Amino acid sequence: MIRITLTVLSFLLFFSCTEQRKETTNTTPAFDSVFVAADRLADAGYRDSAMAMVRDAHSSFPNLTVSDRIHYFTYCNIVFNHDKQHDKSIGIADSMLQVLDEAEDSQNTRSWKIVAYNIKADALFAMGMYSDAYHYYHIAQKMAIDNKDYCSLRTYTYRLAMTLYRQQRYQQSAARFKEAYEQSLPCNEDFNLFYFKQELLDNIGLCYNALDKYDSALFYYKKALTYLNEQTGKHANKLSSVYEAPKAVVYGNMAEVYVHLGKLDSAKILYEHSIRINLQKGYTNSDAMIDQVKLAELYFRTKDIQNAQQVLFNIKSELDSLPDKNIEMKWNRLMWQYCEISGDSLKAYRHLRAYTLMNEDFILSNRGVMESDLDMRVNDLEKQYRINLLTKDKRQQKIYLIVLAILALMAIAIIVLVWRNAQRSQKNIRLLTALNNKVNEQKEQLEVALEGLRQKEKDKTRILKSVAHDVMNPIAAIVSLTDILLHDTEGYSEDQLEVIHLIREASNNSLNLSRDILEASEEIDESKMVKERTEINLLISKSVELLHFRALAKKQQIIASYPSEPVFAYIYKDKMRRVINNILANAIKFSFENSVIEIKLEQRGDEVHIAVKDTGVGIPEKNKPHVFDMFTDVKLPGTSGEVPHGLGLSISLQIARAHNGDIWFESEEQKGSVFHLVFPASDEV
Repeated sequence: MIRITLTVLSFLLFFSCTEQRKETTNTTPAFDSVFVAADRLADAGYRDSAMAMVRDAHSSFPNLTVSDRIHYFTYCNIVFNHDKQHDKSIGIADSMLQVLDEAEDSQNTRSWKIVAYNIKADALFAMGMYSDAYHYYHIAQKMAIDNKDYCSLRTYTYRLAMTLYRQQRYQQSAARFKEAYEQSLPCNEDFNLFYFKQELLDNIGLCYNALDKYDSALFYYKKALTYLNEQTGKHANKLSSVYEAPKAVVYGNMAEVYVHLGKLDSAKILYEHSIRINLQKGYTNSDAMIDQVKLAELYFRTKDIQNAQQVLFNIKSELDSLPDKNIEMKWNRLMWQYCEISGDSLKAYRHLRAYTLMNEDFILSNRGVMESDLDMRVNDLEKQYRINLLTKDKRQQKIYLIVLAILALMAIAIIVLVWRNAQRSQKNIRLLTALNNKVNEQKEQLEVALEGLRQKEKDKTRILKSVAHDVMNPIAAIVSLTDILLHDTEGYSEDQLEVIHLIREASNNSLNLSRDILEASEEIDESKMVKERTEINLLISKSVELLHFRALAKKQQIIASYPSEPVFAYIYKDKMRRVINNILANAIKFSFENSVIEIKLEQRGDEVHIAVKDTGVGIPEKNKPHVFDMFTDVKLPGTSGEVPHGLGLSISLQIARAHNGDIWFESEEQKGSVFHLVFPASDEV
């Protein structure tokens, strides 16, 4: 039965170190690669070479991290445990704890401390110091709970189950093994957990076999085999031996059940299959020797003395290279039985005596664990833990009382401050109310004044419109009279004709100014603007055609560029034509003779962009902020003396904004200007 601690544990220890190393950060990659290579050697059965490789790397690598040192300690513990040097394992655990105490506290550091305490407890248990072992197991358990490392609890439960098994309390042991299995289910499925879970299933089967519940034992053995088959090959860089060896252990355990059920042929086949697998190098040879002992017992039971003799001879040769006192004790018992059958009484007596002495040593070595009251020890530890918690709670309660007293004083201070602030607030509220009343009073006065200004603005606009309209009629008459006079020029001298032309030009300028004043005085009502889908290319073309003769008078050239496809937009066509005409007319007015004026149309996404570029006089810096003002003193005459009115750009900006667009310019004095007009192509805002 003791095979559950000896046959699988050596594999589990090697792999647990590897898996834990993967979960640790801040390691040296080159040092990690040494462990990977060492694991492969260990898997292949070269354990001593693997350990030598790790030791050499540890002594040659400078500046190893805390994680590197912990890896080295755990690997050394594997070797010491395998060689039963348990006192050295205790030293390793203490060294680990010292390193971890000096390291920065973290979740990972606390997890490694749990491992260190378990290593120390395992070594003490193996040395028969059960009370101390339970103490450190309990520390590891409580640290796992405090650290919320619930997966580590399975280790503590597993150790209790193993102790109960050695005490032959199989029912309780099975329950603990099942509890450990349940605790392992939520954990990450790494190789360590895989090996742990298959071992638990096999151990539950062993417990039921010891209780003569053979159907239950077979159920768990088959469940272990199914799990092993499902996991085979899933873990990278693992040799086939790590899957086949535990299967062979289960085969041997199943064979024992078949012996109890009287299925001796099936038992014999399983024993031979298990032995054949685990006698290979790198496999669990000790388990193969246990199965050989049981196979020899089966041969004696079936009177097959010849095969029994051969098996006993094989066991003897294997004991020479792999000593095992437990197996040697059982071999002496079988040899005593064989010599009795063979009639060699002297040899039979020698083997009987050797068996008796070794069995007495075995019973004596197990007396400690058999006599220890595990439940009482665990209960004592639980009680001590609760006492410690209560003591800790009392200290915390004192702290809480002090904190509450401080909070109460702070609350009183806050109440006093709140009351004083409330008194001040009432005074401030009265002042604010008075100020608010005064502000409201002034607001009402301002609203009255504003309404007066609005009314005056309306009156001014009405007067302006009336004056402009009334002025236009006599000016228009003057223009008509000058046209009549110029129709027949005979009888006029050159001086008279020049005077008539000056009168006509001044009248036209006054007429245009009156029209601009009328248009500027009228607010643009967007609701009355009837927008229609208009081809912008054609609109610009007509504006260029209309102003072509004015440009020719100054020997200027207008160059228009359009996209390859027509550009359409929803606009108030007459208003937008006025904007384009204004901008283009200004370019002609402020450009020199023999110059070029460029007008460019683009569609940028859902916007229409028109740019008019000239190489004229440009706009002085001081005039730029006032370009779009309606009434401004910063007016410049055209390059041919044209008189500016200063209203065109202001009206154009109003129209552009009524279309949800905008106008802006770039200008440099004596180098020209570029005016940009942008508005949406769609009629949606």
